[in-house]
Amino acid sequence: MLKRLLAIALLTAVTPATVPAWAQSDYPNHPITLVVPFGAGSGTDSMARELAQQLSANLGQTVVVENKPGASGIIATEYAARAKPDGYTLLMAGNTTHSANPYLFKKLPYDPIKDFTPIARLATAPFVLVVSSKGPYKTIADVVAAAKAKPGTMTYGAPSSAAIVAGETMKQVAGVTVTQVRYKQTPQAMTDVMGQITSMAFVDLAAALTNIKADNLRALVTTGPERTPLLPNVPTMAESGFPGTNIIAWVGVFAPAHIPADVRSKLDAAVKQLMSTAKIQNRLTLMGLDPAYMASTETDAFVKTELTRWGGMIHKADIKPQ
Repeated sequence: MLKRLLAIALLTAVTPATVPAWAQSDYPNHPITLVVPFGAGSGTDSMARELAQQLSANLGQTVVVENKPGASGIIATEYAARAKPDGYTLLMAGNTTHSANPYLFKKLPYDPIKDFTPIARLATAPFVLVVSSKGPYKTIADVVAAAKAKPGTMTYGAPSSAAIVAGETMKQVAGVTVTQVRYKQTPQAMTDVMGQITSMAFVDLAAALTNIKADNLRALVTTGPERTPLLPNVPTMAESGFPGTNIIAWVGVFAPAHIPADVRSKLDAAVKQLMSTAKIQNRLTLMGLDPAYMASTETDAFVKTELTRWGGMIHKADIKPQ
């Protein structure tokens, strides 16, 4: 009798009914949602839509982009952190959500390390300081001179946490007073710069490139360690009197913490496959992004290193958390 009960218990323990639905081997068997913390038209959104299209083909299921802009990416990131860890809700995250926010806000409703499982890093890109092409500023030196001549009259748009770091770094090094204006979305910040409502803005190159090439915006400096081939005549901040400035955006795909290992591996493999193609690499390069695939486990270590690096930049710029 005892042996019979034991046999029944063992059979019950391994029945598929007791295995969580998200650990099924047929993943994915319905559409996947890719949550984006910024609005349509941002560099992150552009990359997300390219990724979603290619992943849909690789995985055999539709990948739907869902924009949840606002609060420096906090709204979308918290939403993704609380989602079921089944591989059907993913987050397009990066330096704003996972590197800068922990130092810019006294309280965050998510932990960038504990609440997420990295799937892969995708790309990096510099930021660019833009002004209206109709305005008088031709160089960042012109901006600094104007800010010193009339302290407190100039403004800079900040549609992301990284833009805040870049803007406050500029103010700290140059010793100028420029008022920060927060924006929910990058396109609105650029629109106000073009209309000369806001004096300038730091935005990701991918978002600004079209308007720069159309001569709606004038690029003054980029924030990377060297000039970008897409704007070879635009100097870096370091070249322009801001030594040591190296503010590089990065973006990757994340899942909620505790996603099954097999689902994590399948997603990483799908991302690796599409990131290795010349088509996607060329497409991202034209968008102003540098393809920089990094596997899941390597991305895990990278995120922790970037968290420390951005903390150092924020401290150096004397930015106080809100």
